[in-house]
Amino acid sequence: MHRLSRWHQAAISDIKNKNMDVAERTLSLGSCKVTVLYIRQLTDRTALSDHIIKPLLNHGHEQNIKASDAIERIIVAGDCFADTDPNKIEQYILDGNTVLLFSGDTGYAVVNLIKVEKRAIPIPENMFTLRGPKDSFIEDLDTNISLIRYRLKNKNLRIEKFYVGERTKTPVAVVYFEDIANNKSVSEIKKRISRINTDGLSSSGELQAFLLNKKTDLFPQTGITERSDMACGALLEGKIVVLMGGGPWALIAPKVFSEYLWACDDFYMNKYFGTLARILRVIALALSFIVSSLYLAIVSFHNDVLPSSFMIAIAQARARVPFNAFVEVLLIEIIAELIRESLVRVPSKIGTAIGIVGAIIIGQAAVSAGVFSPLLLIVVSLSLISSFVPADFTIVDPFRVLKFIVIIATGFFGFFGFTLALLAIVANLVSINTFGVPYMAPAAPFNAKDFLKSVFYSRSLASTRPAYLRTKDNTRSQVKKKSK
Repeated sequence: MHRLSRWHQAAISDIKNKNMDVAERTLSLGSCKVTVLYIRQLTDRTALSDHIIKPLLNHGHEQNIKASDAIERIIVAGDCFADTDPNKIEQYILDGNTVLLFSGDTGYAVVNLIKVEKRAIPIPENMFTLRGPKDSFIEDLDTNISLIRYRLKNKNLRIEKFYVGERTKTPVAVVYFEDIANNKSVSEIKKRISRINTDGLSSSGELQAFLLNKKTDLFPQTGITERSDMACGALLEGKIVVLMGGGPWALIAPKVFSEYLWACDDFYMNKYFGTLARILRVIALALSFIVSSLYLAIVSFHNDVLPSSFMIAIAQARARVPFNAFVEVLLIEIIAELIRESLVRVPSKIGTAIGIVGAIIIGQAAVSAGVFSPLLLIVVSLSLISSFVPADFTIVDPFRVLKFIVIIATGFFGFFGFTLALLAIVANLVSINTFGVPYMAPAAPFNAKDFLKSVFYSRSLASTRPAYLRTKDNTRSQVKKKSK
């Protein structure tokens, strides 16, 4: 009987010594010996039996079976190949593949029978829509790619895979249209992914941080979506979609500031309603981080901007408050952030109860005790509610931080500090680029046509893609020639 080569024996011995929980099955096929190595938790054992073990046993009369012969004539699995490098055996097994070692042959067969437990495709939880599709991404990369391929049956769709993390080897897929997407943007994303040097990634949020222009950047340069239809829409616009195994979110790049305020309902419902909704989101984003500072500036420094009767009413309401306006605003904003964090972290069953207790009972008790003025409670409530309006919540988080900076600047210098803080924020925004595209486009640099389309948008009215994306094909639809 033939024996396994010494390289194969050394590989098996090394795997056993490392306690990697690798299952081993040995088949005696006449004078040939086949050793099957696989990880139980990552292998479809029914397919292993039907596609590998049974066909091999049925050909047991052959005297000497080689890996190439088994792949060509015996194994009935769809994804399999032969290799001769013994140093790759361990990694193939860790990736979830099944490895077959044949006695009398220095080569071996690698069969893809990977089966990972995954959840069913759910409905969107964070980006709900009334009229749009109800499917969203899950943690399985192949499933997410299938959702995109189901909608985009085009030969120019490109999917390139990378493996990130020295220990985790997390699969990352870069998806784009070769005939639409800008080559520089695609190359930049690939370069940043290939340069990631870390032990491992566990979520798309970590990947998003590695794709920033600078590690200290506050604003995100990639958008996120859990909806496959929104990802497909972004691909048709000429953007690049990045999918990561183990995460139910897709990253979209490049993404300019105004697009963070777009919601899926804007595309599926009446265009006039979509325009109104976008304007409301811009107002809400502004209110979420400046309304408290405006209150502070008016109460502490600029009493003359409001009617005297109203200012007297405000002063009377604050007569019992033991703090000055600066301390009062800081305290109540911190309390609002605590309530916000508690609503996110607690189980959904009691989240509503905590919201009621925090917003009504604590707020009313604080006002009755004279800790805060009633008007400030209304102002902070408006700020908190407005922060939930933007569709992509990743754009809200930077403004939650900047809100306290603007409050501090206003508390020390009034409207002058308020204006300086806003100018610094705007200057930072216009200086950022997202993979070669200006972050504030089409407002800065200003493009009247693209600016109007960003406010009043409908695919039926916009026959060209935004100029700031610099796509290869700028036309969404061709004008059909009338037949004579």
